[in-house]
Amino acid sequence: MTWETEDKRQQILAAATRVFAARGYHQAKIADIAAAAGVGKGTVYEYYASKKDLFQQMLLHLFTSYLAYLKKISAEQTGLEVFLQRLLRSSLDYFWENREIAGIIMSTPPPLDSRTQALLIKVKAEIDQCLSSHLQAAIERGEMRPLPPGLLAAMLTGLTAALNHYLALNQQFSATEKEPDLDAIVVQAVDFIMNGVAIR
Repeated sequence: MTWETEDKRQQILAAATRVFAARGYHQAKIADIAAAAGVGKGTVYEYYASKKDLFQQMLLHLFTSYLAYLKKISAEQTGLEVFLQRLLRSSLDYFWENREIAGIIMSTPPPLDSRTQALLIKVKAEIDQCLSSHLQAAIERGEMRPLPPGLLAAMLTGLTAALNHYLALNQQFSATEKEPDLDAIVVQAVDFIMNGVAIR
C-alpha cells in the first residue's frame, strides 16, 4: 500500500466520520461521504466495500487510536493519581470530540459482522491488559491495595463508559449548548476512585 493510497483511505474515513456524526448511520449515504471527501462514489468503493464496511472501519480506527494513546500514557512514569487524571481526561476528551458517533453506538448501532466484532473484542482486551499492567505496577509501588488488577481494570473501563454515558444524557436533555466542565468531572471521579464514598 502506497502513502498516497493510505492518505486517500484516511481522507475518506475522516469524511465518513463527519457525515455519520451529522446524519446518523441510516441516513448517511455513500454519495454524501464521497462529496465530503472530495472524491467520486467509485473511489469510495475502491477502498470500502459498503457503507457498513466503512462504518465498521471507522469504529476500529476510533478504538485503535484510543488504545495507542492509552499505551502512550501508560508508559509514562507517573503515580496512580496522575495516571487516573490523564486517563479519564483523555477518555472524556475523546468521547466529547466524537460524541455524535458515540451517540449512534449507544442508541441504534448498525449490525457488525463477526470479523469486526472479533477485532473490537481484541482491542478491548488490549485496553484491559494495558490498564491491568499499570494498576499492577501501582500495587507493587504500594499506591493501591492488593486487589485483582484485572477486576480493577474492568471497573475502571466501566466507570469511564458510565461517565461518557452521563455526558451523553446530559447533553441530550440539556436546555443549553454549554459544554460540560470536564476538569470538574475528572476531579470528582478521581476523588471517588482514590477515596471512595464512605465517611471514615
